[in-house]
Amino acid sequence: MTYNVLYDAPAEDIEKSLDVIEREKPDILCLRELTPAFATAFRKRLGKELPHTVLMPRKGTWGVGIASRHPLSRAERFPEKPHRLPGLEADVRLGGRELGVVCVHLMAAGAKHKKSDGLLESMEKNAELREKQGKALMERYADEKKPLLLLGDMNEGRQAAAMKAFAAAGFIHSCDGPDSSCGPTWPGANTALPSVVEIDHILGRGLTFSEARVLRSGGSDHYPVRTFFHFEK
Repeated sequence: MTYNVLYDAPAEDIEKSLDVIEREKPDILCLRELTPAFATAFRKRLGKELPHTVLMPRKGTWGVGIASRHPLSRAERFPEKPHRLPGLEADVRLGGRELGVVCVHLMAAGAKHKKSDGLLESMEKNAELREKQGKALMERYADEKKPLLLLGDMNEGRQAAAMKAFAAAGFIHSCDGPDSSCGPTWPGANTALPSVVEIDHILGRGLTFSEARVLRSGGSDHYPVRTFFHFEK
């Protein structure tokens, strides 16, 4: 399951987001925009259910965490080059197999690099940056042999450059699996506006997916996405 839980969510919306996680009971969870307040509430409510966690909360949008029901043998935070926005990777032990989990948050479309940048200029710069981030990620995992789960807030749709880089490197999209019901993930449940863009994704290499869902509830400006997966071999 992947969930951007919104860096400025009030306490009541944090609890709504925790409701979704508790109800879905994910084995592996990628959290983005993880704040100290959310991390504290998460540990209090779900720490026993998801005991193998690496939470790196931050004020603002840079917080990240991976939570798992299964043991983690390694975890590492890394910059999503050419930017410093952090990704988090971990190795998860599943029934005698090892799975690499990569939780990412690519650059938001409207983020300003200069105060003088207008919206269109920012969107162009960030589309180029996400393409570079996507290619850098694929270079990072080019020689990785174990199965990989790549998930998070990509801030772009499936036909954009970073997502195409993932597909070219052999990653398949969870929503292309059987019995899936996906679609737009932003904006989410904290607004009355309709959800219009699919920017939160779960992909895998060496894995097969089924029953992917966009979960239309919670307390964030993103809807969470969950799926079932199996090892290919």
